Amino acid sequence: MSDYEEESEGQLSTMVPQLGTNPKIMAQNEWDMRILSYIVPPEKIPSSFKPVLYALTRRDVVIKKKRFWDAITDNYLHLIDSIDGRGQNNIIRGENAMKGIPVHIETPPEKPGALDRLFDKDKVREYERYQERKELGLE
Repeated sequence: MSDYEEESEGQLSTMVPQLGTNPKIMAQNEWDMRILSYIVPPEKIPSSFKPVLYALTRRDVVIKKKRFWDAITDNYLHLIDSIDGRGQNNIIRGENAMKGIPVHIETPPEKPGALDRLFDKDKVREYERYQERKELGLE
């Protein structure tokens, strides 16, 4: 067994949590939610999102004495990642990647519109295949 193999057996090192994170943020042992989050169109935000965002922001401002804009941006960036379990799925993908299990990182295809159904059959087929994989739990 080489020195490298002996060293790596005792500890698991990963770069997944560090990807793109500012070193100042890492030094404070925090996550940079700006790069881990994504912005969704308004129609994808569930009706329960706004009350939860309000409650968390109010708690941070009143109890934790955070500034309003800091509280609302932090809470928004954390909550937006919870829509449809995206954050959980990304954690599972990260864990699988660390274990050497292949990970599919493709973005889901857009839902085809009426014009796509007439003129772009490939886009329709791709979306249907994606829906089938999603129903089977492969996505």
